[in-house]
Amino acid sequence: MKKALLDILACPVCHGEIQLPEPHSDGEILEGKLVCVGCGKKFPIREGIPQLMVNFKEASTAERFGYEWKNFPELSPVYEMQFLDWIRPISKSFFREKVILDAGCGKGRHLRIASRFGAKMVVGIDASEAVGVAYANTKDLPNVHVIQGDIYHPPLRRSCDYIYSIGVLHHLSQPDQGFERLSSLLKPRGTISVWVYGKEGNGWIIYLVNPLRKFITSKMPLPVLERFSYPIALFLHLLCKFIYRPLNLHLKPLRRFLFYNDYLFYISNFNLREIHSIVFDHLLAPVAFYLSKDEVVKWFENAGLVDVHVEWHNRNSWRANGRLAQGVTRS
Repeated sequence: MKKALLDILACPVCHGEIQLPEPHSDGEILEGKLVCVGCGKKFPIREGIPQLMVNFKEASTAERFGYEWKNFPELSPVYEMQFLDWIRPISKSFFREKVILDAGCGKGRHLRIASRFGAKMVVGIDASEAVGVAYANTKDLPNVHVIQGDIYHPPLRRSCDYIYSIGVLHHLSQPDQGFERLSSLLKPRGTISVWVYGKEGNGWIIYLVNPLRKFITSKMPLPVLERFSYPIALFLHLLCKFIYRPLNLHLKPLRRFLFYNDYLFYISNFNLREIHSIVFDHLLAPVAFYLSKDEVVKWFENAGLVDVHVEWHNRNSWRANGRLAQGVTRS
């Protein structure tokens, strides 16, 4: 943990000021404790990561995603393109000199990218043990901070210029509440972006794959599921590489005959390891909501956000962003 993080930390219990009760050097703080000035609650710092968790009730989800990122810790060159696509129309220049929150940072793949785009401070929070992977992947970056915390009780002040949450809210039992808590951290004129699974375009997943996930694969031991998902990933990788990619690039009139074409062509330049991670990710979650456009729009409206832009992404998901108006304060 770096001392600069104290400037925006808040107690997840009472929202009071967080302090370091003992003196530390100006370098990385690897072990210690944090104390809330308001309620006196203490939070440990372990292996460089402040742990500000309270009453987290979705431990199974956190455990399963933590396993994924520990077993797929690599950072791929395709992540920058994918990240910018998920948050469009936000561009690289938007990050410059801003305080950024990555809500559900996983293994930290987007933290490095946001740092490289010139952010003043990038904070990643995640409830899972993946924070150790995120910390290892970013500890060399002076403007990146990793916290173990949860979206329902974010341990931060209203200090964020920009918040993004990619592929996370749909795995919460109450995704609308998660969005409301995140938007409450925005400064006036601050912006929030989300990417979530869509209801539209995913009927075959909702009625065929989702019951399989809900009743079978989400209950499998994770090492077993990792092996089970590999042949599915291999088949998908070969399908994308030898059918979807060539037809989309060289025989474009045939694209309209391809099932689920927009998404499968989108991932057709990913390697097998990355596609295995995607398949594993889709099958392991205890909770997964497929949200309609109207539901996503309602999140932004209920939060009082303006300039809301919601777009169908790959005909199977929603990318959305909105801004807190000047002078508006969220409680």
